[in-house]
Amino acid sequence: MINHLPVCSMTSYPVEIEPRPVRHLAAVAMLLHVAAALLPWATRCPAWLAALLSLIAIAALAATIGSLPGRRGRLRSLAWRGDAWFVRLAGEACERPAVPGPATRVHADLITLDVATAQGRLGWLLTRRAVDPDQFRRLKARLRLAC
Repeated sequence: MINHLPVCSMTSYPVEIEPRPVRHLAAVAMLLHVAAALLPWATRCPAWLAALLSLIAIAALAATIGSLPGRRGRLRSLAWRGDAWFVRLAGEACERPAVPGPATRVHADLITLDVATAQGRLGWLLTRRAVDPDQFRRLKARLRLAC
């Protein structure tokens, strides 16, 4: 007699997230960029080089703030329905098709999401606090399968 084992298959649960702003993440991002701007001065770099590096660190803060969930971020929502990803951008009512990029990383409490759309690449830093716990688990599982 042949022993039949049950076949395991993953049910495709939809993912629908609109993350909440997380002030702690924004504060940490601000603190790190300010530290990066001050570090060249503390290490006694030439003044012209320290000023250039500080300017780059402060300019990069705008890009970092744009990748955090909240009203200043470019991404508003992310969804997995059926076999496709969709994103909604700031200031738009309709969703656009998207694909997770190779820079996407999934950790226990943090997801760094790289999304490619027809308009270009976008990034998102998501923490467990920003998303409903069930949706966060689903997103992590779906991204681990996709990337």
